[in-house]
Amino acid sequence: MSIFLNILKGLAMLLVTILILLFWINDFYGWLALVFGCLIFIPAIIAAIVIMIRSRKMANKSQKFFLAWGILNVVFLVAYFLFWHPKQQCNADIMAEHYEKHAKEMEDFISYLDNALDDSVAVRLEFEYGKATMFHVAAKGDSLMSTHWGDAEEKKDSLMSVVGLTRTEYDQIRDNLRSLGCIGVERTTFPDINWTVIYFRRSGMGMYSFYLFDKPMSQKDKDYYMNDYSCVPYNEKVVFIYGGGAFLSDRFPGKDDFLKKHKPW
Repeated sequence: MSIFLNILKGLAMLLVTILILLFWINDFYGWLALVFGCLIFIPAIIAAIVIMIRSRKMANKSQKFFLAWGILNVVFLVAYFLFWHPKQQCNADIMAEHYEKHAKEMEDFISYLDNALDDSVAVRLEFEYGKATMFHVAAKGDSLMSTHWGDAEEKKDSLMSVVGLTRTEYDQIRDNLRSLGCIGVERTTFPDINWTVIYFRRSGMGMYSFYLFDKPMSQKDKDYYMNDYSCVPYNEKVVFIYGGGAFLSDRFPGKDDFLKKHKPW
């Protein structure tokens, strides 16, 4: 009976550990698991708390084990809220502060991209934990981009050659993005294209990005981005953009409040 009880205790503690790990991977995954698996995870959380309380006397090896496991879960959770949760949150104020801190580095990065990429090509590149998770490319003369999600890392060598990147240049792009605190980039080297998108941060399924122009926007562009609900103009060469993903709204959260205190021009 005690063995069966310990198995149930271990299952409850394991479920809590898995839930915390999902939040570490992505807030969206954690909330998705908690909402759709509430009949499993909520009882597990309650059981884990009870197990910790009853194990505090450490009367035997079993109690010592489960108390230590519970403490590790608590530490894991506290560390998440202190260090990782803030990095998965975003708004226009966070983007403004980040841009002001890295504006010159972003300009230098765009110049590096232009020198590294072939003329009249397009690339969309995103990294996660140092690995390419998206690598879309279009060579000169291509009418459509070749899209790669799940096989981006596997095929990166052949995709680099399509847009003229060497391994050293590819690694430098990844390292530059890391130093910028960003996760990806979109750049087209056609003569009539004068903008770059730097992917800043994913929050749940949504993506916050910096839309950076090579030269100041026209009045027509200013009017467009001011009225587009997914965009927050920051100045004449910078727009913050939010994309909600496949299922969520593209409306930039807090746009009106930000523009009340910040005038882009």
